[in-house]
Amino acid sequence: MQPDFLFQGLYSGWLWISLGSVLVAVGLIWTLYRYERRLVSRKVGTTLVTLRLVVLGVLLITLLEPVLSWERQEKRAGRIVVAIDLSESMTTKDTHAATAEKLQWARAVGLIGNNAVDSRLDRWIDDMQRGREPKWVADDETSDPERRKQLISARQKGVAETYKQVDELTRKDMAMRILLGTNNPLLDQLEQIADVEIVVFGGKTEAAEKEMLEQIVANPPDSVVTGITDVGQTLNAATSASNVARILGVVMITDGRDNAGGDPILVATRFGQMSAPIYPLLMGADFRPNDISIGRLEYPETVFKDDKPILKVRLNTSGFHGREVTVVLVPDNDAAETMTQTVIPDGHEAEVDFKLDASKVGRHEFTVKAKAMEGETRADNNDKSFAMSVVDDKVRVLMLEGAARWEFRFIDNALTRDERVEIQQVVFDQPFMGVLNDTFFARKLSLPANADDLENSPFAEPDMIVLGDVSPQDLNEKALQLLEKYVSESGGTLVCVAGKRHFPMAYRSETLDQLLPVTGLKALEITDQSQTGPPQSRGFHLQLTQDGESESMFQFDLDAAENRSIWANLPGHMWGLLGTAKKGSTVFARAALPNPGEQPNLEAERRDGIIVHQYYGFGQVLWIGMDSTWRWRHLVGDQYHHRFWAQLARWAAENRVSAGNDMVKFGPARTDIDEGEDSRVITRWKRRFLHDNPKLKAKVEVYREGRRPDTKPFQTVELNPVNGRPLIRDTTLVGLPAGQYRLKLVVEGGDLGEEAIEAPLYVHEKTSLELSDLSSNRELLTQVADASKGRLFLPHEAHKIPAMFIDPKDAAKLRDEIELWGQPPYSWIILGCFFALLMSEWVIRKLNGLP
Repeated sequence: MQPDFLFQGLYSGWLWISLGSVLVAVGLIWTLYRYERRLVSRKVGTTLVTLRLVVLGVLLITLLEPVLSWERQEKRAGRIVVAIDLSESMTTKDTHAATAEKLQWARAVGLIGNNAVDSRLDRWIDDMQRGREPKWVADDETSDPERRKQLISARQKGVAETYKQVDELTRKDMAMRILLGTNNPLLDQLEQIADVEIVVFGGKTEAAEKEMLEQIVANPPDSVVTGITDVGQTLNAATSASNVARILGVVMITDGRDNAGGDPILVATRFGQMSAPIYPLLMGADFRPNDISIGRLEYPETVFKDDKPILKVRLNTSGFHGREVTVVLVPDNDAAETMTQTVIPDGHEAEVDFKLDASKVGRHEFTVKAKAMEGETRADNNDKSFAMSVVDDKVRVLMLEGAARWEFRFIDNALTRDERVEIQQVVFDQPFMGVLNDTFFARKLSLPANADDLENSPFAEPDMIVLGDVSPQDLNEKALQLLEKYVSESGGTLVCVAGKRHFPMAYRSETLDQLLPVTGLKALEITDQSQTGPPQSRGFHLQLTQDGESESMFQFDLDAAENRSIWANLPGHMWGLLGTAKKGSTVFARAALPNPGEQPNLEAERRDGIIVHQYYGFGQVLWIGMDSTWRWRHLVGDQYHHRFWAQLARWAAENRVSAGNDMVKFGPARTDIDEGEDSRVITRWKRRFLHDNPKLKAKVEVYREGRRPDTKPFQTVELNPVNGRPLIRDTTLVGLPAGQYRLKLVVEGGDLGEEAIEAPLYVHEKTSLELSDLSSNRELLTQVADASKGRLFLPHEAHKIPAMFIDPKDAAKLRDEIELWGQPPYSWIILGCFFALLMSEWVIRKLNGLP
């Protein structure tokens, strides 16, 4: 703001006295001047009278009390989060961008443009966007043809040189110039409005200081995980930061190439509810350059021996429509055969399949390579590595059912036809006509006399028990107690499938209440007459939570967005039992009721849980509150129903094979992770062991395996108790480089026996999707902005962002002022001038012999 110069004395009652005194003094000075003119020369007299009048003027100004005043905008209460994308795709140079885009970017980063030429640039950009040759020289600039020709040539050369400069800038280079490098940097403007919190992100989010920002952007730390872009995680991190100040909004500088599989739009919706809009600043061109890259790889991480696994390679083939692309699968074993496939793309994407060899038990690594093509934008995204484990085992499943309802029949059919599942069935209520010696399925459980005798019970061997709609008369308290021991001590997985007749509403058992991960069960039955459409439009659907989406059993497609779409379009369910998730349990799916006004939130997830999981002792319990997963077969047969139950059986088996002994189960949540991912390591303790060792401390020692195995731990991390789950301790291993590791459990204050408790962990090289598509994702960022009630900006519009945070109703204006007459050091300057003038006048008088 322009400062104002004010005189407070003008509004004082002393004004007229001061002016009168000054006029009297002027009269006296004039009288003295006439007297001294007879004693000194005109020059000396004039000098003396001038000095005296200046002294009088200084005195008058001081008496008028001068004040320098200006207005300033008060900083808003809260913080603005500036999030800068440092993922690998932000290192792209958009040489393929349109000429109009390049000129706009050049203006945004200060390479071109000023008041004199801005209107000319606007005209050129408009011509380019309309597909016309720019009118390099306006009609009124010159009428001389030769001069016009020279101007056209010079301006074309200047613009061509600007294009070259823009082509040398990566997306994050442009981001830094906009933030810090222009005449009016965006970061400085935001800091004048409110406190600014800077974060950098990729797959993870890290705080950054302004002074270190350029260094961090140039060399991102490994903890940022540049091989992934996770917009949703970054937004969640902003709300969970230690800074509790209200978020006024988020400026997110990114190309929007989110590939983490989360749902950033859902997170953005919560920001809109908090009145914290998101303003994405889109970096990069939003059309695809000519490039061949390996996109997603679809393959099973673990298969059984002699299975026939398929690798699906999704290629991005932008710009190579109709040209043959060669893809090679190279196994890690030199003796194994290298396989080659060719494909002729008919669009931006193509897919090739390879049959993987599962004849040998063990771990096998492969690399997929797409041969480089002439004219590619970059060639460092043409290969990816992955690993597959082959095991020789079967999953053992026991199914307990009251009557052979539809749900039982279809689950039994799916698991029976799975060659890697060994299944036993007990159906308590089934017809027997006496034609055969006995019923088709067993009708009774052979239970031991003692409820502690798990080893001699039918529950000793299964990896998974599926408990259906069984009557309390058929499954008595002893059986429930044996099931409890099966889960808590044997580490088994109990899957509880709700039924309309008996289970679990007909039970009155504390044992069962402890096992179930839900409370307050309530029936949901949709029977209104409007439910007459196709199965996809009837009833309620399942909505996977973020935890559910990460579990293998719910993954019908490796692409997260496609997987959500599949679940959203599965046939609905007409009946279910919803429950409130217990403390310490995890909701995998909630019942999404047909309520358009309802906003999804954590409270609703835990209140309407329909697939809920909890760890119980060494094992786990999964609640499925419906009896109609068979409906997923509509029009697609086994595609989703069989896949869900097959994946669920394998998921259950993984839990049972954790390392450990009678006192503890130990191991990573996933044995295979990608480089840059965190690995959660879990211990599940026996209650009695913790009771007997109250001062127990536990830690994980991480050893590298391979050609030169570690003799000393590569990393040691403490295991910490989990809130609400006293038998669980866990930790997170962060930043492990690719390789094979051995995790060892070490304790103090307790004895686990002589045999070491160890578990393997495999860290794969990053299978990054960052460079599989080099275009910016304007559509996603627009949806994020709209969901949060924000707005998308392009680089040349960055100067408009600060205005989004200035609310006339919220931001007050403050007036600052300096009292020049009475506030040091200004008052001392005025006083010094006053005495300097008086001294000068005195010296001149004395030198000229005046009194």
